[in-house]
Amino acid sequence: MSRFRLTIIALVSLLITALLGLAVSRGYGAYHLEWHAMRLLGHASSIARWADLADVLAVPVIVSLVVLSVIVGVIHRIPMRVVAFAGFAAAALLINEHVVKPAVQERLLGGLSFPSGHVTAVCATALAMWIALYPVLGRWARVSTFVLGAGWTLLMSIAVVGAFWHTPLDDVGSVFLSVGVVTAGTAILGPLAARRAPVPVAPARVLESV
Repeated sequence: MSRFRLTIIALVSLLITALLGLAVSRGYGAYHLEWHAMRLLGHASSIARWADLADVLAVPVIVSLVVLSVIVGVIHRIPMRVVAFAGFAAAALLINEHVVKPAVQERLLGGLSFPSGHVTAVCATALAMWIALYPVLGRWARVSTFVLGAGWTLLMSIAVVGAFWHTPLDDVGSVFLSVGVVTAGTAILGPLAARRAPVPVAPARVLESV
């Protein structure tokens, strides 16, 4: 993907995040509409289990994924690229916690909720590691790792809603923020081309002496 397209994706994603944050800060969020969905997931007997699942899906899985990605990066001689993209994921979380949340000031059960830090951490890490390793992954590896990352993000989104930590709108804002920050970093760093199969070289002709 070209740097221009990455820049457009980043700008659109960050703009959507800003618009969602503005709507929520002005009281136009879908909090009351989302309450029914939250209650369907967050029964009194299951809130603690959702919280435990969210904790497992956060730090333990994130650290494992980053370490595994660095190992793969070392094997394929792109460790600094993996580290740089891990930095983009960390930047997304820092922006989430120290810029967007304080600016929006949306609260759920006393805590700032928009966007979700858990979902941002997971989504940004999954996307960053996928893009970082994209050049050295085969076609099916790219598809399967993308699906796993999307499933991980979705499961975390459901868990934080079931634990009554966030609303579905908080999750949506987190995904757009993650995509915006990581793709912006990709555009700045410059994407690498996907791995290509080596081009066969025709054997050299043997000149016979006369």
